[in-house]
Amino acid sequence: MVDESSQPSLPGLPPVEELTAGEVRPRPAVRAQRDAGALDPRVRRALATLDDDPDLSLVTLANALGITRATLIRIVREAIGMTPKEYAAGVRARRIS
Repeated sequence: MVDESSQPSLPGLPPVEELTAGEVRPRPAVRAQRDAGALDPRVRRALATLDDDPDLSLVTLANALGITRATLIRIVREAIGMTPKEYAAGVRARRIS
């Protein structure tokens, strides 16, 4: 389990975490990028949307961002090291715990 009180967060930006061996773990390098504003705005918006609705289909999310599903998967994976689907699974896991 992750102690959420120890994780810094910025208003409007989701906590960026990684699913590893069934646990949700913080990704400090990604968090630093996010804090510095270095993440692509489409990635920030995708992650924030998935935080609000982790069951949203990737096609619907991609359409809302004006990109293809393949582009969504690619830019999120390049930015945070996991797919949007993996990120959404982490969001669901946090809600359960």
